[in-house]
Amino acid sequence: MDASNYSAAETLRDGRAVTFRAIRASDKQAMLDAFHGLEPHTIYLRLFTAHGEPSEQTLREWTEVDFDKLVRLVVCLPRPQGGEQIIGGASFAMLEPGNPAAGAEVSFTIEEDFQGQGLGGKLLAHLARIARARGIKHFVAEVLPENRAMLIVFERSGFAMTHRRGDGVIHVSMQLPA
Repeated sequence: MDASNYSAAETLRDGRAVTFRAIRASDKQAMLDAFHGLEPHTIYLRLFTAHGEPSEQTLREWTEVDFDKLVRLVVCLPRPQGGEQIIGGASFAMLEPGNPAAGAEVSFTIEEDFQGQGLGGKLLAHLARIARARGIKHFVAEVLPENRAMLIVFERSGFAMTHRRGDGVIHVSMQLPA
């Protein structure tokens, strides 16, 4: 499976059509627009810190991805006037590049107006599909205890999951089914 060209159409709970696809280098402005649409608390839950304006370097890191080590998907909603709006995204980074047995770390961000539409679970399923095709058998994540919504996504995934508290975060491990 070529993750750099990944694309899948889905429907939100409210009936709107969206596309889950691989991030592209040309998405810099769309990612900046998406970032500007996030509330500070959402940014804190994702980055574990207050965050100012993304630098050009950060935008390159977000959009110019080496898909051998990192898979980054975005969820796009078509705009009535054409083009698309990024409303969420997720990624997995291999813990040891070149060694799928080591697993991968996952992370997610969903724009607040689209939370509760099932995007977290759908993003996790798409990432798991790509990961399994690469031989990755487990995901890990670090989640702030107050990010209950993300913990619920993991719990509802159907993946065997363990978690423990430490260092101010909840360390989650999920086994991907074969």
